[in-house]
Amino acid sequence: MIKYHDTYGWIYLVDKRIVARSKTEEGLKQKIKQKFGVSIQHMETGASSVLPKVVSEFSVKERFDFIEKFTTLCVKGVIPSLIITGSGGLGKTFTVLKTLEKLKLKEDTIGSVDGDFVFIKGYSTARNVYKTLYYNRTKVVIFDDCDASFKDPIGAAIFKAALDSGSRRIIDWGSDSKEESDVPPRFEFLGKVIFISNLEMYKFPQPIVSRSMLTDLTLSLEEKVDRIEFIFNEEKQYEEEDKTEVLEFIRKNMDKFKDLNVRSAFNALKMKVALGKGWERPTLYSVTLN
Repeated sequence: MIKYHDTYGWIYLVDKRIVARSKTEEGLKQKIKQKFGVSIQHMETGASSVLPKVVSEFSVKERFDFIEKFTTLCVKGVIPSLIITGSGGLGKTFTVLKTLEKLKLKEDTIGSVDGDFVFIKGYSTARNVYKTLYYNRTKVVIFDDCDASFKDPIGAAIFKAALDSGSRRIIDWGSDSKEESDVPPRFEFLGKVIFISNLEMYKFPQPIVSRSMLTDLTLSLEEKVDRIEFIFNEEKQYEEEDKTEVLEFIRKNMDKFKDLNVRSAFNALKMKVALGKGWERPTLYSVTLN
């Protein structure tokens, strides 16, 4: 949905989330085309909003394939950074990790520092970002749902330096306080960074966006069902009849799901298998509460 907001100006909503905004309606249409690969084919104008029929130039499967391609480019050093945003619970992180596995990269784990990449999840201060990049300065560093790390101006400045397009990427930490002796006040970052977030792309600092390859997976309800169908087809643990019935159930009730994603779809599938006949009503009740 495109509508006018008193604070943000013209905004584009997908499943009640702002995914793009602009001062003008025409500017917003251009952003939608440029950032998300979609064009507005038909519009119905009302007093307070414009409802577009959006046709994507790229299928859901194709966009997930892009994650694999861009992750590979990042690992090989063709690009220093990749930003993956969009709907949660549909396989962004899974796709990145599977790609790294295909590339035979080894993950650092607790007690081990000889891997090729490190996976960071959760809250991270600017100082922790600096230390993380220093300790992993030659590796692939994945920040998954670490939105506070780049929302902070200092954290954003650190990432800006780490992803600089110059011949050397030098990161400085200027502070008068006593810091750990094993972490120097400046160092050269030779690694790569992958950001995975459920945030809208426009909420990322522009200097980070301009230095990164971008993939947006903000999906409509219909596209989410397409993604779930693809995952179901890959899953061999469940009977085809059960998967088909659950997919029909999801298509019929997709607008009633509190949060439609792969996890909630598999919960519905588990309910179908466990309860058998009469599974629909309790499942519907459950997914509207999630």
